[in-house]
Amino acid sequence: MSIPNTFSLSLQKQFGTERIIDDHELNQAFTALRFNSMVRSSNIIKKRGRETLTLLFAFILIPFLKRSLTGFWNCRYLQNYVQAHKDTFYRFLNNETFNWRKLVYLLALKVIATNDDVPLGEKTLIADDSICPKTGKEIELVSYHFDHKVNRSILGNQYLQLGFHNGLNFFPLDGAFHTSSHRPNTHMRDIDKRTSGWKRRKEALSKKTDVLVKMIDNAWKSGIDASFVLFDSWFSHDDIIRRIVDIGYGVICRLKRGRVKYGYQGKDYTLKQLWQQFAKKNTVWIKDRTVKGVCVDVTLKKTGHVRVLFVSDGRKQWQALLCTDIEREPSRILDYYARRWAIEVYFKDAKQMLYMGKEQSNTFDALVACQSLVMIRYSRNESSIIAPQRP
Repeated sequence: MSIPNTFSLSLQKQFGTERIIDDHELNQAFTALRFNSMVRSSNIIKKRGRETLTLLFAFILIPFLKRSLTGFWNCRYLQNYVQAHKDTFYRFLNNETFNWRKLVYLLALKVIATNDDVPLGEKTLIADDSICPKTGKEIELVSYHFDHKVNRSILGNQYLQLGFHNGLNFFPLDGAFHTSSHRPNTHMRDIDKRTSGWKRRKEALSKKTDVLVKMIDNAWKSGIDASFVLFDSWFSHDDIIRRIVDIGYGVICRLKRGRVKYGYQGKDYTLKQLWQQFAKKNTVWIKDRTVKGVCVDVTLKKTGHVRVLFVSDGRKQWQALLCTDIEREPSRILDYYARRWAIEVYFKDAKQMLYMGKEQSNTFDALVACQSLVMIRYSRNESSIIAPQRP
């Protein structure tokens, strides 16, 4: 399937042509969004030393100055502005009481509200995961994960991301780490069990699908309106789809070929059997698309009635997409699923431009803090408040 041109690497283009933000713009954003209030609500408070907003300002600004993380400490501008040693920054990142998830959500809700001029049908949630390689086995809760890109297990952190898409822009909402059972470092800091840091550690050791459903439930309870949740075949299990539908969102996802049975005309068939016996001979060219397709309405044991869209290149290759709305047209299902590419763009921008996975600390709290800062930096690019257009 072709990828819409609207999903370009906008951050990379801006980084390559000009300096895209300065301290004046960032200060304007902090003021317009009442960032100080959100920080206090998230319990991100320092009792002494440099002010919290001053340190956050410096952390957010680093990538836009085109500085490496190690070069940050040698930047005279920041040293003169912040007037703090690097230990101050590390202590800030390693604080387990800070509720970074709440801060990201409060910011996301405000940024989304400034762009909330689109109908409900254009709003979707997108979920996916990515792996950030690491070299230190002593990093808290680091483990081995199978990376399909290199076709082997690598040491690192697996990051689960949920974002909101309004038909044009992607807004990161929430993120969680996952520690696999493959040689994990389960040694954790001895911290208060009531803190946000401890809750995030327990979350990292939970089942990844349960964490995803919880994140989607949090989005619903936070008032995020969306027609569908989009994800790839890894999460396309009947139980997950049913739980998301029960929350209140529809689902559009890619299906994997396997032994899962779908009810059709009183009998059960695998996806491959449905394609060979019913769908293949009935495919037609989809309007304004370079693929053929046909919809087959089936039932799943837990979810109930769903629509499966089979798409083919007209030769041997075929794929299947699931939609919980059995009235949705094939072209529209493809339009929705194409938006999932936006989260791939987010991961690419975040890793190459916003220092995702580049934190230099063995503590889990620093991982959470740095990933939250990545989401805050990316939100800057999607908001007219945070990124005012220059004449």
